[in-house]
Amino acid sequence: MRFTLIAAGLWLFTLLCGAPAIAADSGMTATPAMWAVHGPKGTAYLLGSIHALPKNVNWQTPQITAAMQSADTFVFEIPLDKDGRAHGASLFARNGLFPLSDSLPSYFDAEMRSQYRDVIMLTRADPTYLVYMRPWLAALVLQGVADGGTGFIAAEGVDNKVYAGATARGVKNFRALETDEFQIRLLMGNGNLADEVEMLRATFKKILIQHDEPIGGLLAAWAKGDTNKLASYGPESTMMTPVEKKALLEDRNRAWIPQIEAMLTEKHTYFITVGAAHLVGKTGVPNLLRAAGYRVDGP
Repeated sequence: MRFTLIAAGLWLFTLLCGAPAIAADSGMTATPAMWAVHGPKGTAYLLGSIHALPKNVNWQTPQITAAMQSADTFVFEIPLDKDGRAHGASLFARNGLFPLSDSLPSYFDAEMRSQYRDVIMLTRADPTYLVYMRPWLAALVLQGVADGGTGFIAAEGVDNKVYAGATARGVKNFRALETDEFQIRLLMGNGNLADEVEMLRATFKKILIQHDEPIGGLLAAWAKGDTNKLASYGPESTMMTPVEKKALLEDRNRAWIPQIEAMLTEKHTYFITVGAAHLVGKTGVPNLLRAAGYRVDGP
């Protein structure tokens, strides 16, 4: 599993289940890219999100702030209201965690037990938070920690900050492009436990063999508004297979287009916040909307 899935899994897990993270005080000033789409009646601003960020990343530029203040409807990948979070947390616990009578290490053979110990030593992940995770979730969390994601906090993520700012203004109109059920299915795969164990085995081996830093690189590209570099982490990435790109990015982007087109026929100003990788490259949402005949201002 590569960065897009890793980031999504860590974001969703910390967002819904409150898993702790080590706070990193970055003090970074970011200028992320933003697009404006003009339709027959409505306008939609598109902002790429990093779903979890270190503390004190200052990304609300005057342009982004003005767009947020002009919007009357806010759109996210999944519902972020209180009821939506509660539903998502329940769904995540049922699909991502074992019952207390079961445990992750009980599914390991001798090779995996040895690798597990080595991975814990290398990543310094806390095994007390892994012990009841299903293998698919443990794979995402361990890879994320290995890739430098421990200083990233969901509460600091762009999605949550945008939602908090909108609710503080008294905004009542919120929409979601996908359901919690859809994203859980996307993250966990076919739900076959034996397949999950093999995915975790492959993750152990990858962590022990190589050390890369996709999350840090993604953050730097996003902070500079470097859409070409962002594309190299997403739709043009060599770290993702064609099957992964299609399922995680291209299919989802295309499914969002009719929803956004319908919004543009309504007299509203929308502020749409989705993962940054969805907005870049030839199959990114802005270029798909351009291809459909809409005027899209931005990078």
